[in-house]
Amino acid sequence: GVLIGLKAFAAAVLGGIGSVTGAVLGGFILGFTEVVAVALFPELGGYKDAFAFMFLILVLLFRPVGIMGDERLERSRF
Repeated sequence: GVLIGLKAFAAAVLGGIGSVTGAVLGGFILGFTEVVAVALFPELGGYKDAFAFMFLILVLLFRPVGIMGDERLERSRF
């Protein structure tokens, strides 16, 4: 339940809230991030969900509207 919902929300945010295509792309990227992280660091396999959410935070630091989000919707930071 809850973890699946959080991942779906994270995928939508990563892709861009206003974009269905972006949400699908965000889901693929999050899944790919989990698989690559576990492949590169097998001893940290129990933390695969953490890798996905850390990647989400990293992307949103540089692109707050998501990958395919509409930049016109972004408010000024200050």
